[in-house]
Amino acid sequence: MMHRRRYHPLMISLHWLMFLLFVVALCAIEYRGFLQKGDPAIGQVMSIHKQAGVLVLVLALLRLATRANTAAPPVLGALPLQRIAAHAMHVALYVVMFALPISGILMSQCAGRAVELFGWALPALVAQNDALRDLIKPIHEFVGNAVYFLVGLHLVAALWHHFVLRDETMNHMSLKPR
Repeated sequence: MMHRRRYHPLMISLHWLMFLLFVVALCAIEYRGFLQKGDPAIGQVMSIHKQAGVLVLVLALLRLATRANTAAPPVLGALPLQRIAAHAMHVALYVVMFALPISGILMSQCAGRAVELFGWALPALVAQNDALRDLIKPIHEFVGNAVYFLVGLHLVAALWHHFVLRDETMNHMSLKPR
């Protein structure tokens, strides 16, 4: 597989689209925390949250397939530890891209709630099961909270590469062609 200076344009588009979907999902769930129990807006906010999550899962599958079939730019960094850290971060982000929506879908379905995408109900993967929901909920919340840390660390690393190391790392995913 030949290395490129930048990721494939589809990978770049998926990266930024998924970032926006994560922002939508996280903003929706944070906003839900400000609503009073019984507020009719909760259903709408949760629908936005769930649909953004399902879209993340769909795009993560597309992203994984695209990544498997396209060359990636080399990981930059003088130290082997930097390259190991970059790979570990990418693995952690991919785990989140799958674990968060899958655990959310399972949690909703265990609570007896359908998960929809643009009005279409996803097939039920599990039957209503309060005990399983109680097991999945803290996992979903932990991974959701981990997103803030991982994305923050990812951003700090990108900025470090750009402003301190002055290498081409940020150009790998830039929307602006170079």
